[in-house]
Amino acid sequence: MVAVTVVTGLAALPVSAAHAGTIPDNKLGWSSCLWPAGKTITVAVDPAYPLPDPTYSDRLNEAIVRWDGLIRTSRRGGNVVRVADGAADIVIQYRAPEGADTEVLAETYLQRVGDPAHTTNIGVCPDRRPAEFGMESVHIRMSPRTDWFTGDDNSTANWENCAGSTFRAVNAALCAASVDFASTMTHELGHALVFYHPQTLDEIDAIAVTAADSATAQARCVEASNEFAAQATMCSGQGQWRAEQRTLETWDIETLHRAYDQ
Repeated sequence: MVAVTVVTGLAALPVSAAHAGTIPDNKLGWSSCLWPAGKTITVAVDPAYPLPDPTYSDRLNEAIVRWDGLIRTSRRGGNVVRVADGAADIVIQYRAPEGADTEVLAETYLQRVGDPAHTTNIGVCPDRRPAEFGMESVHIRMSPRTDWFTGDDNSTANWENCAGSTFRAVNAALCAASVDFASTMTHELGHALVFYHPQTLDEIDAIAVTAADSATAQARCVEASNEFAAQATMCSGQGQWRAEQRTLETWDIETLHRAYDQ
């Protein structure tokens, strides 16, 4: 499944810096599916399932810019751009994902060239294999929720104070929004580029996520590090009142280059 869920209960720490060129290839989340070299990958909102207000749209734009800036530096080149609502390579829908699990914040549906339909099964793009399949289309469903936080980057530090019960008690209105839309959006766009969760790689390899040599540890996901602040965007668990997954960390950067430098 290509989805992200909520994880609760850990304290806030400073956001880490990202550096490239340090993680073994077999611990990165690249796959055998790629968008064509040099392609302008377009992103649009489905007008049948529009985003609720301009703040959601602004956070989508920022997520696009983050991945766009990185893919432009790859050997395959290309870029990621927002276009007018309607048809696009990657279509964003503000609608419930399939299934009954309300903890799923979003879900990505992949379609390779030649496939008859979209699928949530990222396994159709085998992990850590040379490029074999071209991508045709992606749909991303962002779950309609009443607790999305859509503030800008300058507002996240204060909002993250909501992790403390004393702060929440006197800032009920601010803290009612407990899940960061921008972090989820950045994560799902990573799936649209066909990147795996590090936790999924460990499941495939039958390695405990807490092991020192796990992909989860390399990505500094909360299950291995016991802290949210350092974790990669592509880690599967997103914390309440946490916004660090808006930014791309070492694991995300190296995963993209391992894929798109082919």
